[in-house]
Amino acid sequence: MMSMNVPRFYVEALSAGRIRLPQAEGIHASKSRRLSVNDQLILFDGKGQEGTGRIVSISKDRIDVEVEQVIRRAQPAPSLTLSVALPKGPRQDLIIEKCTELGVSGIQPIFTERSVCSASDHKREKWRRKIIEAAKQSGQCWLPTLYEPRSLKDVIYDADKFDLLLLAVSPANEIEGTGKPTEIVDLLGEISSSKTILALVGPEGGWTDAEINTIIEAGGRPVSLGPNILRIETAAVALAAMIHALSQ
Repeated sequence: MMSMNVPRFYVEALSAGRIRLPQAEGIHASKSRRLSVNDQLILFDGKGQEGTGRIVSISKDRIDVEVEQVIRRAQPAPSLTLSVALPKGPRQDLIIEKCTELGVSGIQPIFTERSVCSASDHKREKWRRKIIEAAKQSGQCWLPTLYEPRSLKDVIYDADKFDLLLLAVSPANEIEGTGKPTEIVDLLGEISSSKTILALVGPEGGWTDAEINTIIEAGGRPVSLGPNILRIETAAVALAAMIHALSQ
């Protein structure tokens, strides 16, 4: 078994035998990590496959690796897709990075009535790299799917594909017809027994009453993450951390 200190690198296609690291990974290996021929490393493809190998040649930014063994690791369960109304600026990056570290299976930016930000193609490409780096750092074999932004209506339309639909709301919210939201700790048993979960985190201005009603009508469970009012990125990370703690 390799040491936890063996560096990890991402490749799109992984198989036993000789393969070449992608350019960005080759630069990281040679210039940042200063690896040499015969150094060991771990490769992963973001789809559950992980391989051990050693460097057999280095030329400029090209690094060839002899992959000795490839194994497949199961995707952690429950599988969490986070649907988030993005905040402004660098707080978006924090959501991407930390939720990747916590093993979410998907990140879905959404448009809501009070949304203030979207996600351009350029941003999503930047986030893709951040996802890879976070997965490398946290020792994962699976990369979360980064979905294109969608309206809340469209996300809800597909919500029946999930075993459980969670709606994060302020602890002070009075939900018409149901009263206060359920404390998430009271749902831990149901969460741990679900295979797939869709969790919705709203914008800085909060959900509108109409949006809350729409989500509840689709089977959404309003949940509180504790007594404090949380910012978007804090709520997203808190949800991911709770479900990560239950993952197998």
